[in-house]
Amino acid sequence: MQVRGTIYHHNRLIFHDGIVGKKYLVLLNTPSKNEPYLFVKATSQQKDKPLTPGCIKKRSLFFIPGGKTFFPKDTWVQLYDLYPIGPKHIDNNKDITIEGSLDHKVIDDIVNCLFDAEADNIAPVDKKLLRPPLQDSLLKLKEKFGKK
Repeated sequence: MQVRGTIYHHNRLIFHDGIVGKKYLVLLNTPSKNEPYLFVKATSQQKDKPLTPGCIKKRSLFFIPGGKTFFPKDTWVQLYDLYPIGPKHIDNNKDITIEGSLDHKVIDDIVNCLFDAEADNIAPVDKKLLRPPLQDSLLKLKEKFGKK
């Protein structure tokens, strides 16, 4: 079972506009067996993006300076596009590899930024996956550690 903050690399991601490309993806939830993995894309292409570390609410971005985490280059997590991917499309997919992870503080900050910037655009089902009720969290811990 993967946990939120895991960084994947997808060699053949189909973007929302239909283009296929390589992309780093950050897992925002800790999915149970049948739940989708909720991802956001990460990019090191600055273009006109600000270099302000942390949440850039107006642009729906989260900036991670290079070398501070897994990412060696300055990286912007793009919060305006959620990518839900079903578990059967993750498991045994040669185009998707796990590359690293972000620490709990950074992933918490990213999810909080997502809610600050995009709260009105997040589907209720996705909100529940991103911030599950306490009961769901306890069940996931029980699942993970196999204790009764």
